[in-house]
Amino acid sequence: MKICGTYKIQSRCKPERIYIGSASDITHRWQSHILDLQKNQHHSFKLQNHYNKYGESDLEFSILLGCEKEDLIKTEQYFIDSYKPWFNICPLARSCLGIKRTEEYKENQRKIQTGKKHRPFTDDHKKGISKALKGRTRSKEWCENISAGKRGKSQTTEHVQKRVAKNTGKKRTEKTKLKQHNTAITRWAKEKNFLINQN
Repeated sequence: MKICGTYKIQSRCKPERIYIGSASDITHRWQSHILDLQKNQHHSFKLQNHYNKYGESDLEFSILLGCEKEDLIKTEQYFIDSYKPWFNICPLARSCLGIKRTEEYKENQRKIQTGKKHRPFTDDHKKGISKALKGRTRSKEWCENISAGKRGKSQTTEHVQKRVAKNTGKKRTEKTKLKQHNTAITRWAKEKNFLINQN
């Protein structure tokens, strides 16, 4: 069962250290906190340092107040103002305004990001893409159709039939020809309906 509301994370050995947060699914958000802390990637460097020193067992999770989604930020801000939580690095609910990053924090972030590959493009992956795209050319007519489609114009039935007729000269079985023809007509019909619905 999803619980929407504001929650608190509190240290057992240092009860004055508190984190205030809010979520539409508190249980899921707690799991995210734990995963980030375990990976040493939590957005609150204070909470991360505390976790690294005292461990997960020192943190106590509790619900402060259940509320509707539209009231989340308002209630979170109320509790941030009331508790003045030590672990929170943002003075405003769901906002990074007013945060001053320390040099230590910046250095830690650099270390975390160093060596990370943001795109999983290995040499094998690049070769696979090249092989898949090899020999593909785009005709002028095809490019014009794409441009027309982006301007809100759909392809005509005539154009689809012309394109299918052009491809029928190649060595294909009657079953394949029929399948390709039906696929082209269906695609065109879906695009046309989509454009009609958009207007």
